[in-house]
Amino acid sequence: MAANKFYHFDEETYSFVEVPVSRKRHWARLGWMALFAVILASGVTWGLDGIVKTPEELALLDENQALQRQLRSVNSRIDNVTEELEKLQSMDQDFYRTLLNAGETSDDVLQVGVGGSDPYPEFNRFSTSTSTILTRTATKIDQLERQILLQNESYRELASLAEAHEIQLAEMPAILPVNGRITSGYGSRFHPVLKITRPHPGLDFHAPVGTPVYATGDGVIEEATSGAGLGRYVKIEHATAGYVTVYAHLSRIAPGLKKGKSIKRGDVIGYSGNSGLSEAPHLHYEVRDLSGRSLNPLFFLAPSMTPAAYEQLLKDAESTTLLFD
Repeated sequence: MAANKFYHFDEETYSFVEVPVSRKRHWARLGWMALFAVILASGVTWGLDGIVKTPEELALLDENQALQRQLRSVNSRIDNVTEELEKLQSMDQDFYRTLLNAGETSDDVLQVGVGGSDPYPEFNRFSTSTSTILTRTATKIDQLERQILLQNESYRELASLAEAHEIQLAEMPAILPVNGRITSGYGSRFHPVLKITRPHPGLDFHAPVGTPVYATGDGVIEEATSGAGLGRYVKIEHATAGYVTVYAHLSRIAPGLKKGKSIKRGDVIGYSGNSGLSEAPHLHYEVRDLSGRSLNPLFFLAPSMTPAAYEQLLKDAESTTLLFD
């Protein structure tokens, strides 16, 4: 029998008779064969694609795995840096801010975060594993940057406070204004000229005429002139510390001393004398607050003296009742 031909058995003639095939049926059969071939080829291709990858695909897969390993390493390093930063923040809170009397930074401010439920939507187009690690890394970096900015701001504040504290310490009237013993202390004393008992707002130091008088703290000259009661005197403002010191009954004021001139602790501002309402050569020394209220100068001298010397100074101040001014 010829190929590509169809026959059927004729029972009357007991022979195979060729079945004629129409052109339409012929093309239909060819179409079904072609469709089967396409489906078979697609299935084979799809199956092989899941098993066999091109060199380019293998390279991209390897690169992706390497990037994920690197990101995991970066995450670990970020965690280490964050831990060290938290130690600095703890030192800031527990030591520096306490030492400088600065207010504490709240935990809410310290634990700055990234806002929004989905702050990195651009990562959503990647696979779940890649998107997760990218989001975690970006979140940590953003939070770390904010913590660093916050800590820098805190250190700038502390530096400003430390500078002000340093200025304040330098301005404190903490040394003796003249080399001499106390002849009259702070409190009620009998005035030798006025012949009455009245408040004595400072300390009197025995000092022969011409004995150098020193500024007891950094400051600015507020007055350097003469007055009826104080005679020649110098007044220094210690603005940051919040005090004013007065040095009275001078024989002369140091050359070049005038209002507005900056003074350092230990600078010679004049020389002791007997000017004004005074009965004998001495230095009258006062400490006032910025409102003009008098304060006991003895309270400011303790840091510059040994305990024994300060105790003797207190005894001298309490044992004298006679004023020279």
